[in-house]
Amino acid sequence: MALRKWHADGATAPLKGSDANRKPDFILLPSSIPDSSRELDWRDVIVFGEMKSKNTTDTLRKSYIEGAGKTALLLYAQDGRHSAPYLRMLGHYIVLTFFDRGGSLSTAAFDIHDYPDFFLRILLGISTAPIETIGFDETVFWDRDDKKKKVLVAWKGSSSEDDKGNPTVSLEQLIFISDTLHGRGTTVWAGSMKDPTSPTARRQIVVKDSWIDPLRKFTEGSMLAKLNDANVEGVPRLIHEQQVQGPHPSRAEMKVNMSMHFLRRLVSQSGGRQYQLHVLSRLLTEPLGIQIMAFSSLAQLLIAFLDYVQIHKDAIVKAKVLHRDISLLNLLLVIWDASRGDSHRLDFLDHLPPETREHLQAKIQEIPYRGFLADWGYAVPIDVPQTEAYTTPEPEGPSTSPSTPHHDAPPTSPISPPNTSTSVDNSVPVRIPVPSEGTDRVAYIALSELKDVHEIMLSMGRDPLPDRSQPSVDTNPLYRTGTWSWMATELVMAGAAKPIAHTAGHDLESLFYVLLGICVLFDEPHRPKPEAKLAECFDVYFNTFEPSLLKTTTIQSKMGWSYNIIQHISPYFRPLVPLLNVLRERIVLPMDFVDDSFRSDGPITHDEMSQALLQALCSLDDQFWVPHASPAHAKEPADYNSDHDVRSIASEPDGSSELSDASQSAHMPRILRPLPIRQSSGPGFSSSASSSSIYRRQLSNDADSESRALKRSRLTSDRHFNARSGPGPAATGGLSRRFAATAPLPRRKT
Repeated sequence: MALRKWHADGATAPLKGSDANRKPDFILLPSSIPDSSRELDWRDVIVFGEMKSKNTTDTLRKSYIEGAGKTALLLYAQDGRHSAPYLRMLGHYIVLTFFDRGGSLSTAAFDIHDYPDFFLRILLGISTAPIETIGFDETVFWDRDDKKKKVLVAWKGSSSEDDKGNPTVSLEQLIFISDTLHGRGTTVWAGSMKDPTSPTARRQIVVKDSWIDPLRKFTEGSMLAKLNDANVEGVPRLIHEQQVQGPHPSRAEMKVNMSMHFLRRLVSQSGGRQYQLHVLSRLLTEPLGIQIMAFSSLAQLLIAFLDYVQIHKDAIVKAKVLHRDISLLNLLLVIWDASRGDSHRLDFLDHLPPETREHLQAKIQEIPYRGFLADWGYAVPIDVPQTEAYTTPEPEGPSTSPSTPHHDAPPTSPISPPNTSTSVDNSVPVRIPVPSEGTDRVAYIALSELKDVHEIMLSMGRDPLPDRSQPSVDTNPLYRTGTWSWMATELVMAGAAKPIAHTAGHDLESLFYVLLGICVLFDEPHRPKPEAKLAECFDVYFNTFEPSLLKTTTIQSKMGWSYNIIQHISPYFRPLVPLLNVLRERIVLPMDFVDDSFRSDGPITHDEMSQALLQALCSLDDQFWVPHASPAHAKEPADYNSDHDVRSIASEPDGSSELSDASQSAHMPRILRPLPIRQSSGPGFSSSASSSSIYRRQLSNDADSESRALKRSRLTSDRHFNARSGPGPAATGGLSRRFAATAPLPRRKT
């Protein structure tokens, strides 16, 4: 049994491991943390709690909001953790809340004097429970022999195994971890595994864990397989994709594909509460890239964007796949390596005069990094037959627009109880045992019928594609994807009455916004603008986390474009102003809103955008081809697993131990992780300048719902409080972040 200790020292001093100063009233720590240690760290916290003097509706609501923010900090500090319990002591009442990526569950407040046995059960349960039952992923563990963090994978034939014969991958660096409480909860590591072609060499790979929407028919791995099979260059190469297994909430000995529905189906869904349905996926790809923000020259930046346009075009032409999530963090750079079969294609030079083409080709060949388009998690095939999308019979009566969904159109995530006005319910594939055959089969179960005995089974990676007759939010026009800061204007304006089909033109518009955002984010390569300067332009137009047309209207306005945008472009980026003007005139200026609908000229094409970028590249002086030296802090260390930190909550695969004991050294190193992002508010919440009011309004409703549930139920389900993107799943976002942080830029995401 793992021993743990409760501490109150965190109430007087902010915990380390976060850029936000937060002081939980009491915390539960591993017993191996010395009592004399005053360097308390969020990365060591197993459970935390808050104390209030009395139990009122107001304290119940405020303590819920406070706990949600601190739980976001906790999950951001601990890679390999997906949920966390949270205790509230309100006078002589206690409330236990369980936060995860799909929402939250809470007990009703109960008097510890009236129910002392219940109180003791909660304390003992939390203090002694196996860590996988309180939110830790048992497939991410610390290998004491190799002194490395590792992750289990489920494919056969791996040459790296743990002591039980399970295939493993060594994790060497934490590259990205989501800072929002609810949603996909994406975590990305740089890792390595044995190279089958060499007895000594190791293969550098990327490991990505994320909670994906099972209503989506096509996973990121299946889209990468389609891209790889079509020989599309500049995209990740798929190694493996799987669903991650963990213990069933009520039957710990039973391993199931981890999903948000298990715990919620075990309790009464009182009051028709919503939650986000997600299942945990693990994706292994190569190669490892760095962010576009690490560009070293203006020429390299333009060449990378030429690559992005060409990759995006090839994905559509060759593989019939549309990306649908162009954003700053999804545009990467990778080292060109001929040994990997990289062709370093320069097709965009073909139409130039021979002399100019040869001159540019020689210069481009000297640049080691090329553009790399990552994160295909929202990509969809565009060759889907019409019958594969969700369709309904034409309603009787007045005709409607072809883009207007039928009133029976299926609901999209978040999941809510069946609506009597909705006769169609989305379905998810689940495993159904066939005892007579000794095997399993996959059947589709309506969301309203999903129970804790159902295990969701998705087609992953190179598995056969799922049943094409089933409805899917991939093709639902109410389902929009992207990141608010970079989302195309027409998609921002989409809603229940204005469904929009995502097109290639929307992605190219997003690409323009990212290029423009980089121009106002940096003074020159590796040198972001000061905070005060960022607050004048970048934070206003490119750091938003709610639907807004402010960026578009400002770019459209002649005065807004000149005064609010161009004026903030530093001298180093001035050679790109003619390019930005061309793209503005082609993409943004034709936009209009007439007769309650969005209007524009035909979308910009890939060839038009490539030609504009190439013209800007040809006009660059030689000084803009000279690379700027990167700062010393951006250089990668030689050993990611060196003893740069001292404590870690790490479990063995069997859950038998969570920390090394004193006899085996209490100082266990952590893998390298990115420095905290400079925040304008705590993780999981937006700044006051964006969607803070939305979050707090929804949180207040959730907390009030708890208060009303006191007389109804001993256990209730809290409504999720993540901001939504209209009626469909939320767009990526949730924290007002500044990319001008002093953290090493190349370490942020792959």
